[in-house]
Amino acid sequence: MSDFGMRARWTSAVMSRRRIVQAAATTAVGSLLGSTAFPAAAQEITLSRDYEGTTLNLLMEDLLETTIIEDMLPEFTELTGITVTFEKVAYPVMHEKLVPQLAAGPGSGSYDVLEVDFYWVYEFARSGWVEDLGPRIEASGGQVDLTRYIPALLKIGSEIDGKTFYLPMFPYPMGLIYRQDLLDDSAFQEAYEAQTGARLALPDSVEGYVEMAEAISAMDTGVYGAAMQAQQVDPIVMEFCNFLYGLGGAFYNADMTEPTINDETGVKAAELYARCVNNAAQPGAAGADLNDTMATYSQGKAFSMISYMFMLSVFNDDDASVVKGKNVMTVMPGGHGLTGMWSWGIPVSSPNPDAAWEFLKWVESPEVAMKRALAGAVPAQEAPYANQEFLDKYPWMPQAKDMIASGEGLPAVTKQAQLVEIMGRHLSDVVAGAKTPQEGLDGAAEELAGLL
Repeated sequence: MSDFGMRARWTSAVMSRRRIVQAAATTAVGSLLGSTAFPAAAQEITLSRDYEGTTLNLLMEDLLETTIIEDMLPEFTELTGITVTFEKVAYPVMHEKLVPQLAAGPGSGSYDVLEVDFYWVYEFARSGWVEDLGPRIEASGGQVDLTRYIPALLKIGSEIDGKTFYLPMFPYPMGLIYRQDLLDDSAFQEAYEAQTGARLALPDSVEGYVEMAEAISAMDTGVYGAAMQAQQVDPIVMEFCNFLYGLGGAFYNADMTEPTINDETGVKAAELYARCVNNAAQPGAAGADLNDTMATYSQGKAFSMISYMFMLSVFNDDDASVVKGKNVMTVMPGGHGLTGMWSWGIPVSSPNPDAAWEFLKWVESPEVAMKRALAGAVPAQEAPYANQEFLDKYPWMPQAKDMIASGEGLPAVTKQAQLVEIMGRHLSDVVAGAKTPQEGLDGAAEELAGLL
């Protein structure tokens, strides 16, 4: 299954953020205890040396989170005698490199542990390519404990068809980025009140957000209400999910027996989304991608942007950003947005599945998870969000947790690439005015039914 295309753009878009946080990682990553057991709250994590001399091979995306773990690998080797090798690649080639190895048969693949994007979790599990980790988790006696994780992440990228195939690695939630300086600016407030008769305030609904963004654009101050990315097919679907989820909508019913994208809520989401693109966003938004919207917002030309949490660091930390230090992020109006995540899995084709499990026990142990968080990784576990050192270092993380906890992933269909293509095509027709929202989503629903 192909991705939304977001990862390739992430790599280029956040290099400045990665340089900043990487410097912190150098000093923040400490060493583990030099023994085969170390404390994890009330549960001791015991690592085996039975696999000493084994080498584990992992295909990893070349991102900050990978580098943080890579810097810690000598400690794992010291504890277990197991060597871990990361093959770091760009996101667009990961799926095509993984699939042949996953299909190679038991013990015959090249990779021992998987880093799995949430777009692939259903495909890999339902193809029989990854282990059900449930028995290993149960046998761990609490050393691997799913209650450590933010519950929403278990649903998004861990539990498939009633079984636990993956452990959460790190999330990347979406929410609303906005200009706090403009919200506090008296002249901007006066202009907004003159335009609308109401005081400018953050909206608590999708409807309120669209109305606010339209009004700001109509003020003609050189600042658009929203920086948006409605390019077909990937960007438009990412962005639209936040409108749909913020309204309480869904692609399918709860039983996953029929599409609901064309119900009243889905149609309203499409209508509001098209309004926002056409009336509130920067010129050319209908063909814009993440790089385009990043440029618009960082140049101070938009009041808000619905995007990934990591973009907040880009805007606030990059010296090239006109709006450096002026931005805040919060949960998508309506209370729910799209959350993506990476997970860990063990392929059936792994030549060393038991040694792979030792690695997962270690990398997801509370101590290592905390060290990863302090080095700049976004935690999937709950504990770092209650750690004062972590919160002092990354003061925006409470908002990140709110976005993660309230977030939703993609629907539980195996063929995610087709879902994205279908939705992107029909939403583009709606934005362009070629179809009404009802017509567009009726067409999408007919095709989405074929994915069940």
